[in-house]
Amino acid sequence: MKQIRTKLQPLIGLFMIMGILMIFAPTIRQWLAIRDILEQSTVMLIMATGTTIVLISGNLDLSVGSILALVTVVVGNVLFLELPVALAIAAGLGVGALCGVINGVLVAKTGVPTLIVTLGTLMAFRGVANMIGTGKDMSRFPDTFKMLGNGFVGPIAITILSVVLMWFILSKTKLGFSSYAAGGNSEVARLSGIPVQLNLIWIYMLSGLTAAMAAIVQTARLDFATPNRGQAMELWVIAATVIGGTSMFGGLGGVGGTVIGVLIIKTIQAGLIHLRVPSFWQQVAIGTVIIIAVWIDVLQRKNKHTQA
Repeated sequence: MKQIRTKLQPLIGLFMIMGILMIFAPTIRQWLAIRDILEQSTVMLIMATGTTIVLISGNLDLSVGSILALVTVVVGNVLFLELPVALAIAAGLGVGALCGVINGVLVAKTGVPTLIVTLGTLMAFRGVANMIGTGKDMSRFPDTFKMLGNGFVGPIAITILSVVLMWFILSKTKLGFSSYAAGGNSEVARLSGIPVQLNLIWIYMLSGLTAAMAAIVQTARLDFATPNRGQAMELWVIAATVIGGTSMFGGLGGVGGTVIGVLIIKTIQAGLIHLRVPSFWQQVAIGTVIIIAVWIDVLQRKNKHTQA
């Protein structure tokens, strides 16, 4: 019963926030406003699915915003050369997965903390994006590509695909089970025969792949590519994942909670816009929610250890 109540906390929080905003900002009750929240949630949610498995495994990935930027300019360059849309998508997904593998290999083989590794690749991937994307007019893409980001159906379908894929991996595969085990105690997981280092490479590859999917949707929606995309995006997706109940300390969480966490952030942002609150207060509000979410996580872990 206690575990169910803990899992329901983010959902209850979302309903409370939505209810309060509907009272003070009646315009948010309209379907168009709710639809806008859902549409604006897609890019963050796609990326956050990959962040979920990274955090569950007890690790961190600060490079996803830079991976998004790099994939954006790779896709933009391929389309700029008037090559097939399918090739552009394949190139973007391949680059995202490759960036993730680089992160995974560095974390697994060097022993350097994930914070430092992904902080370094954050800067490196952003640098490469600037090298290949600065000074080019990468815009006015084919309609077949823009369909992936425009309207309601395309982005929502890709978002659902990423959520279902991550749910399946976490709940139905050995990689998912191993991620929870390693997040709980990586040394015990290793002694139990779990290939922790190999799994890290797969986990980070998934993080890079979901960042690439998010980049493709965003590029198609905005119809132009620039290396300036994704700045501070990694902080937002980590925040959404933690608010959704995934522990910063590893071993706990799920993609269902991440969906709710993203919706909480986007609902607060939309509500404050409807209330005509200055944009900097949005950052204050989200920052406060993040601190509360982590604090709750810390308290729950303390209670668990006390009871044990």
